[in-house]
Amino acid sequence: MKKSIKAALMSGLIFPGTGQIHLKRFRRGIVIMLLALSGISAIVWMIAVRALAVLENIERLLNQSDMVVMSNHSLLSSSGHESTYYNILVLFIVCCWLFSIIDAYRIGEKEDLSAQTNKVR
Repeated sequence: MKKSIKAALMSGLIFPGTGQIHLKRFRRGIVIMLLALSGISAIVWMIAVRALAVLENIERLLNQSDMVVMSNHSLLSSSGHESTYYNILVLFIVCCWLFSIIDAYRIGEKEDLSAQTNKVR
């Protein structure tokens, strides 16, 4: 399998930046990984904070933790501006992932071409 295809598949199917690391572009791969992980971490943090706030509010209001009441309250208490942040973060992660795939393919293609020219000589 060509390096370009293998690296693009690794970046696309495993995690952004793994294709670059496979191609020995360690610094670039780690930066892409950290960017994607920061976006994922921010989403997880926002979800955890929101879930804890909803649980505290339900406990305070009802002094019980009934799952049906909690799910109804959490659906009613979701706000619009938070969903905008989620959408921006998801778009950021998708852009990192797409950049990683395209970049890994491009770097691999250069290495494939240089390997072909070395074989011809």
